[in-house]
Amino acid sequence: MTSSMQTREQISIPAQLQQGSRKFSLPAELTLADGEILRCTEMLRVLTNKRVVMKACWRGRVVLVKLMLNTASGRRDLRRELAGNEILKAAKIMTPELLLTTRSADENKNKNKSHVMAHVLVFEFVEHAQRFGDLWRDEEAQRTEIAAITLRLIANLHGIGCIHTDPHLDNFLLVNKQLYVIDVGSIKRCVHFDRLFGEWQRRNLAFFIAYFNSTWQKKLVEMLSQNYAEATHYRQLARSIKQASQRRHINYMKKCFRECSDFSTHKSWYKRAVWKRAEYSDALKAFLQTPDAWMKKGACLKDGNSATVVRVPLGTRQVVIKRNNRKNIFHWVRCLFRRTRARDNWYNAHLLASGGIATPAPIAFLETRWGALHLGGYYICAFNPALSLAKKYESQSGVFPTEKELAWLRELFINLRRARLYHGDLKASNLLISDSGIEIIDLDSVKQCTTRNWCARIQKDRDRFMENWKDNPVLLKYFSEMLDSID
Repeated sequence: MTSSMQTREQISIPAQLQQGSRKFSLPAELTLADGEILRCTEMLRVLTNKRVVMKACWRGRVVLVKLMLNTASGRRDLRRELAGNEILKAAKIMTPELLLTTRSADENKNKNKSHVMAHVLVFEFVEHAQRFGDLWRDEEAQRTEIAAITLRLIANLHGIGCIHTDPHLDNFLLVNKQLYVIDVGSIKRCVHFDRLFGEWQRRNLAFFIAYFNSTWQKKLVEMLSQNYAEATHYRQLARSIKQASQRRHINYMKKCFRECSDFSTHKSWYKRAVWKRAEYSDALKAFLQTPDAWMKKGACLKDGNSATVVRVPLGTRQVVIKRNNRKNIFHWVRCLFRRTRARDNWYNAHLLASGGIATPAPIAFLETRWGALHLGGYYICAFNPALSLAKKYESQSGVFPTEKELAWLRELFINLRRARLYHGDLKASNLLISDSGIEIIDLDSVKQCTTRNWCARIQKDRDRFMENWKDNPVLLKYFSEMLDSID
């Protein structure tokens, strides 16, 4: 065994966390202040330089462990966790039982090593738990029931003068038909709750409702009357939901470019890359090192002056890689000082997703650079084998859109308008249709309209879409009636 491997094994979990690690060698032992040993088997969540959530074995049982560094923010998180747990316990609201509050042991006997100490909370590990978020995504028929149960729980918290400051569905668990609240550090007590439906209830509900698309936002507001007699008549509720949606959108769009639990980044003098952490693999790592070699392996889908698009296997799945091309020396010089189209495609894919508009799942983007100068860009997304609208209706003569397909298109244009999004080239070949719905591709020109003439920009998308069918009067009639029904 090499000395480097020995050194890595000797580094404790608190020390690795302090050093900014996101990957920990597991299983690993964590010694507590009283000498007890926790055997950590799985990392569930890592907040770099702050805390980790782990699955572990302790006293012969499986437990959930939260470890927080002994910093100002760590001590604050500890206080919040303990206070939130007490609030829920007093209110008899189900949450995983807190089994132990302690500290990690001082394992650094060598005076030359810095002392790394952490606070440790040991919770009951709830087996066979289902996150409400997973149920929402997987069980479409149960969504109304899920929404009603969650609103009832939030109302119960409000009834005792408390709020969950991060009330999204993944923070609620269903266990044997009982509802559990997790992330108890987000439970706070409010001092002023004398009114039936006051400002803090409104803001908290708006933050919860803002996680949903516009259709469900409307349904949730209608369901509020079951728990809040005055909620549906509160004139500022719609404004609060809009403001919360805007804040959530801004935060999410910033998040997709920085290191966090969902995304990972790399930045050097020669490269900048961002990728979805869940998609990282040896194949993606190899692509980021030699992108052009991977381009040569792929089946060409498009070879134009401005972009080359290929389909290529990346690990166990097929992906699409889009490379920006330089048309001539003048175009090359101009592009040195502009954002790459790869970055724009990455941003626009998340922009569309936040507006409830489907597009092939973004995986990563890579920029080749020389300092601040952009030399080229590559965008990777999932491959969708579906036909485009152009090929479907061109290759199948006499086949016309079904009611379901028209409903999908109608929802697409409604969502584009509601989010004030402009595609810029909405031709039929840029719309893929399958049994599960419609996805937009070619995201180079997507923009969110902020000026007063945003309606005119969105109308251009409609006009470009209708231009596809100018030689087919029957299809033209179908789609014209569909668009007229929106207005």
